[in-house]
Amino acid sequence: MEFVRKIINQGVILNYGITDRFKSRYLSVDFILPLTAENATGMSLLAGVMSRGCKAFPRMDMISRYLAKNYGASLSINAGKAGEMEIFTVSTNFLNDECAIDGEPIYSNMISFLEELIFSPLIAEKEFHSDIVDQEKKNLSDKMAALFNDKRQFSLERCKALMCADEPFGINEMGDEETLKTFDGKKLYAFYEKMISEALAVISSVGKQKDLNDTFVRRLCGRNEFDIQAACKTVDEIKEIVEPMNLNQSKLNLGFRLGENARKNGAACRLFNVLYGGSANSKLFLNVRERLSLCYYCSSTIDRFKNVMFVSSGIECDKYQQARDEIEAQLKAIACGDFSDEEFNNAKAYLIDSIRGANDSKSAIAAAMVSRTLRGEQKSTEQEINEIAAVSREDVISIAQETMLDTVYFLKGVQTEE
Repeated sequence: MEFVRKIINQGVILNYGITDRFKSRYLSVDFILPLTAENATGMSLLAGVMSRGCKAFPRMDMISRYLAKNYGASLSINAGKAGEMEIFTVSTNFLNDECAIDGEPIYSNMISFLEELIFSPLIAEKEFHSDIVDQEKKNLSDKMAALFNDKRQFSLERCKALMCADEPFGINEMGDEETLKTFDGKKLYAFYEKMISEALAVISSVGKQKDLNDTFVRRLCGRNEFDIQAACKTVDEIKEIVEPMNLNQSKLNLGFRLGENARKNGAACRLFNVLYGGSANSKLFLNVRERLSLCYYCSSTIDRFKNVMFVSSGIECDKYQQARDEIEAQLKAIACGDFSDEEFNNAKAYLIDSIRGANDSKSAIAAAMVSRTLRGEQKSTEQEINEIAAVSREDVISIAQETMLDTVYFLKGVQTEE
């Protein structure tokens, strides 16, 4: 696969993943703003509203029929966060022209469709329709409330919010209820105009062709410049929070700050996470869960933009201290070099296989291109694999040694009489 990057103008970047492996093409447009409560809430609400239609296709059924007419093309509009950035994504997947009957111009159709969807929203007098906005506000509010029902995800988000209470990273990717209440059709349209004109825009194309309609590309005029990567923070005192709740299974989450070595050596950071808790052969899974049976699940995830790591586990209430001690002990073991060559090589093989496997998914390829763009990297898959293969034991050890526990959040299950 060939990777090409073009800087269209300040704040607009175009990525191509050129390959003939697929019979279809994937195209995404990401609008990126600093993570704030308003940006997170506005983008999340806008995703719902813009999915409902545009001037050329004012109803959802019209959108569905148009996609079906173009050989079952797909459309997705959503918002999420990465580090301290909020990202609004419009993406579509559609058949290559040469695979269509009589060579129908599906590519041109879908580019025109995206232009309509992004640049001609369904508005009246510079306002989104109030009935649609109100409905989508209700949907987003319900989605925010539904997070509480997924205690595994709820406890992890709670840990992030408590650990980063004074940092943008503590803001939920959906925003919050109080900010949502301030939005109406007029304010949402003003937010839309701000996003279109100020957000960093990254266009990603995966498939055979590499030429994108110049008119479409140049309608984007993002100008926002901001720090993509948050500064490393030290830990002065470990925060410990226990919140009781009527649950059968307690949730233990630990938040860690990574150090400069993790920031500088992305390949070693990823390998460290796989070895520690990011795979079924990790230290946490094999020891905390399997050997000692201290939890129902136990895994680690990292956010390389924020340079933090979180361990998420489900445990019995009375095993809190044992589980916590063992999670910390496994980190210390890596910091002391207490892992075999077999464990180390298995972690490498797992990570390399996952990178190669991602090339089977056009959306994963596009996501990787966006991630590399935001980090200022321009690498091929093979370059990433070579970097991982070159990581030494000492590289991983140095990352573990700098990793500091910041926050312990325990959602303590208690049984109450009804």
